[in-house]
Amino acid sequence: MAERSPESQLDNTETIETDKVTVPNAQKKETLEDLLSTLSQQINSTNWLQQNTPEKFAEENPEIAGVFKSIRESSKADEKANDQG
Repeated sequence: MAERSPESQLDNTETIETDKVTVPNAQKKETLEDLLSTLSQQINSTNWLQQNTPEKFAEENPEIAGVFKSIRESSKADEKANDQG
């Protein structure tokens, strides 16, 4: 029996040739809108939003939350300056 190359041992999937790229194991081409729709459906059909609150995020990621907070405050200050000017 002939030995296969390491590459073929790692990936034994078929590929579909398109005019621009080769997509391994592709069953259908999904658009960004399809992916966002799927994400929205999954979020709305679970309790993900109840479990993943802004407070929980801030507690688990204080540095990133601080950056978001400073950006938000800067944006609010810019809006106020634009409203007054």
